[in-house]
Amino acid sequence: MSILATIKDHSGRIYRGIQALLLLSIGAAAFGAFDISRNLPSGGAFAVSSLATGLALLALMYMRSSVVHRLRSAEAAEAEKHHFLTRDAMTGAMTRRYFLEALRDSLGTMRDRREATLLLIDVDHFKQLNDTFGHQFGDLALVHLVKTSERVFAGGMVGRLGGDEFGVIIPHGDLAAINKDIRQLLDTMRAGKSHEGKTIPLSISVGVALAPAHASNTAELMLVADLALYESKAAGRGRVTVFDEEMLSDKRYRRLVERELRAAVYLGELELHYQPIVNPDGSAYALEGLIRWRHPVSRADLAGRVHPHRRTLDPDRHARRMGV
Repeated sequence: MSILATIKDHSGRIYRGIQALLLLSIGAAAFGAFDISRNLPSGGAFAVSSLATGLALLALMYMRSSVVHRLRSAEAAEAEKHHFLTRDAMTGAMTRRYFLEALRDSLGTMRDRREATLLLIDVDHFKQLNDTFGHQFGDLALVHLVKTSERVFAGGMVGRLGGDEFGVIIPHGDLAAINKDIRQLLDTMRAGKSHEGKTIPLSISVGVALAPAHASNTAELMLVADLALYESKAAGRGRVTVFDEEMLSDKRYRRLVERELRAAVYLGELELHYQPIVNPDGSAYALEGLIRWRHPVSRADLAGRVHPHRRTLDPDRHARRMGV
């Protein structure tokens, strides 16, 4: 039910009561005027009219107060709903969906490209942290990472993309300044977080991608930033790597396909189809199951925009064939 419908339903009886009181007031006033014209006492009629008018005014004031209260309650509920949809409940960072929308807006349009930088941050050995110090400390470490990132990248936007994976949108492409800030973030995390009287050092890996230099839309920028993050992890963790086209090797490409395939399972982009396997005489003796990958980014788009010499991401080529 809409806000207006709720107010109307709540105030309907009061509104009808006010109408009745006003009609009574008008009727009493008219009756008093009629008595005056006939030289009859009219005090009682005017008293009834005044009483009915006063009650109507009081009812109007109550209805106004009620409507204002309900509007404020609805506004507060809408603000709470917006916060729930856009902010991660534990860390306070943007939710993944809201972060990706903000990233798309930061990149501008086809005609008006804007400079922006995407950082992907992963907490190193997060499972071991949870196993060793408990999930409560793991949660504190994530909150610490978000608060520190918001402080270091004052003009940026921080979002939670997964369990221990975060993203930062920086509205410029000054790589020297960004590297300086990332070093500060790495040092702050290495300084550790206090827990039960001990200071426990933390380590993060960072991947960096620039728009429009490395990619020009949200999906591509996320892909190349993830390749840079993977390079940081492969090189020993606890470091930052800026995307480079040399990363688009077969090994990195397989990492890309694996990550996108996991996302495809979660997002329902895989479609199951069956086709018969027939004998030479045309009779069917088995069925073949085919999984088709409906990837949201076109093959030509990935091949042409991410890297002009890059092998095409072909979902059909990676289809799984299963005998049934």
